[in-house]
Amino acid sequence: MKSESLKKKILSFDLDMTLIDDRTNTIPQSALDAIDRVRDWYYIVISTGRDLTLEANQFALEQVRPDACVHSNGTQIHIGKERIYLRLFEKPLVKRLLDFAMEHQLCVCSVIDNVQYTTSRKQMEPLQHILAGAAAPAWGTAKELLEKPVQTLGLAGTDEDAAMLRAAFPEVKVTPVIPDMWCDIMEPEVSKAFGMKKLLEHYNLSMQDVIAFGDSMNDYELLAAAGFSVAMGNADPKLKQIADMVTDDIDKDGIAKALAILTA
Repeated sequence: MKSESLKKKILSFDLDMTLIDDRTNTIPQSALDAIDRVRDWYYIVISTGRDLTLEANQFALEQVRPDACVHSNGTQIHIGKERIYLRLFEKPLVKRLLDFAMEHQLCVCSVIDNVQYTTSRKQMEPLQHILAGAAAPAWGTAKELLEKPVQTLGLAGTDEDAAMLRAAFPEVKVTPVIPDMWCDIMEPEVSKAFGMKKLLEHYNLSMQDVIAFGDSMNDYELLAAAGFSVAMGNADPKLKQIADMVTDDIDKDGIAKALAILTA
């Protein structure tokens, strides 16, 4: 086993459709094997919109065994089991977003402590198997969410729904993750890059030391800022345009193929 001091760079991986194939809710074994082969030389970091403290996401931690996690789109950071950063939405903004969603029949939601709080359970239910897999959370209401600490919000809906929310709330980002199905709702300055910069302070490293993998638009800021960026073959075309490398699709050993080249 190599010394921890040999780790001078970070390998950062998004989860959904980068490491986790959402169609099967599994991580390709080729990706796990490739990560294991290089973990003595690189800090392994998961950078995701998911809240990795939730029961539904524990399988990813158990399989990937990351050194650190930049999760909830950069509003929560863990090194090992220690949380080193947490950022919450201001409650007045949450209330205005929820009120608007209920008035216009939009599905705005957040999962906290394995409870899915939503303005529309009917609209959210079809996405539960994608977002939570077999560990589906219990259900809660928007009213109950107002009493909770909210790190992230999401919009389950169409691109038209997202455009409506953007027009009404220019003070937030409504970022597509699954086209015509799911968007992350974030404060303008918050992103995976925002969270990564805070993590880098603890490792005494810079963005130039980060190799970042991703597939969707909530990866854009991180891939744009990283020293080297890899877009999956199944990535959003806009992400491919800024990436230093485009690898194969998630179900065609994209992670393993890229790491074989980068770590040769």
